[in-house]
Amino acid sequence: MIYRILRGITEVYGVTWLVIFIAMFFVAFAFTVIYPLVPIVMIISSVFLVVFVRCGYLGLKWAELQVARAALGTDSCPACRTACDALRVGERRVLECPGCRRVFEETGEIYVAPPPEQEPPASFERTAPATEAI
Repeated sequence: MIYRILRGITEVYGVTWLVIFIAMFFVAFAFTVIYPLVPIVMIISSVFLVVFVRCGYLGLKWAELQVARAALGTDSCPACRTACDALRVGERRVLECPGCRRVFEETGEIYVAPPPEQEPPASFERTAPATEAI
């Protein structure tokens, strides 16, 4: 349960702060003519706010991975606590949950399968341009 809450917050964290920063831009833009000190203060403080937002994201991601690793250490799914099946993918070991069908790496990250190798593009021969008869 804690994992799903942390995962949900982590997924919307970036978009939420993007909307907040866009709203702050419009507030600063509105105050440009009315009271110019407000945009100056907002611009200076936004630089430091970006650092705190990034640190907040890293903290959330760290907590999410800690909870996931603790559950995966007991071979159970962090999201639904069902016993996971261990699979070997190349050199790595991944854990697949038969209940919710999620696949996790040993680090706690959600496993994303590499794209299948594509065939090389078909080769085309260049032909001489057709001449028009007059």
